[in-house]
Amino acid sequence: MKMKMKNKIHWKKALELLKNDISISEYEVYFDDEKIEALDAFLLDKNEADVPEELIYYDDDKIDFSDIPDITDEDMASRKIKWYTNTGPFPIDPIRAIKKLKNGDDISIYDVYFDGEKIEKSDADLLRKNNIKIPENLI
Repeated sequence: MKMKMKNKIHWKKALELLKNDISISEYEVYFDDEKIEALDAFLLDKNEADVPEELIYYDDDKIDFSDIPDITDEDMASRKIKWYTNTGPFPIDPIRAIKKLKNGDDISIYDVYFDGEKIEKSDADLLRKNNIKIPENLI
């Protein structure tokens, strides 16, 4: 049984067809080393033309951020907002966390990590009052 080969089409032509509501399912889309804007890459991917990740770029000037409200000082002070890295809350060492707490700062946006440094019992109590678990061997 012979497999029917799909006709090849350049990604720009495929994008043009898609924007005119024409299916590209009968084509094999090929890419050169040209960068492809993220929104165009999403459209191609949605239509089973896998765009190589290294070719995708984001044009921040074309992204509409108007529906995202500005963060105010009041938001920050009222703890309405927590800042996160791509893996969770911002990491902070216990010494910096203790200094911030003694200063009256809120550390709820941080993830206190222990890397073997010993801390005083009074400092451990301060951290515990702020719901931070401390390894017993570090007190």
